[in-house]
Amino acid sequence: MRIRTQCRACGLPFRTRLVRGRSEVSCPNCGDCIAVDQTAWSEADERHIGTCLLCGCRHLYRQRDFNRALGCTLVAIGAVLVPWTYGLSLVLLAAIDLLLFYRLSESVVCYRCDTVYRDARPGPRQNEFDLLKHDVLKYGKSWAEPEGLNDDVEDGSR
Repeated sequence: MRIRTQCRACGLPFRTRLVRGRSEVSCPNCGDCIAVDQTAWSEADERHIGTCLLCGCRHLYRQRDFNRALGCTLVAIGAVLVPWTYGLSLVLLAAIDLLLFYRLSESVVCYRCDTVYRDARPGPRQNEFDLLKHDVLKYGKSWAEPEGLNDDVEDGSR
């Protein structure tokens, strides 16, 4: 299974392959090793990821495996050509984008460590990206009001 992750020691993103039985992946820049949880591999299907193999997080989401730089380049080309094509370039590039959307497969991404599992098949619990869940899991944010926030407010007047 192809993955893209980030080294926890030097911060360099890198790509590698995970196979059953491999106990760790190492960063090509600094050589730091990240342990792979072998118990997280699903017994039923090798391509199904229920928990992150690198950090153990159970919260994963699905996204289209599309190169974002290519998408931005397509939009920029369409926008630059608008004066000469009277907007038809945007329609053509939107059709190309829609075709790519349906042709490309989905990948699975971990909320906590941002590891992208390219050859994994999303499970039924893995929905689209949720910003609130991301902020709670990654940064520890919550909806609870901080203490002392409304201490200076008297009788609703401010």
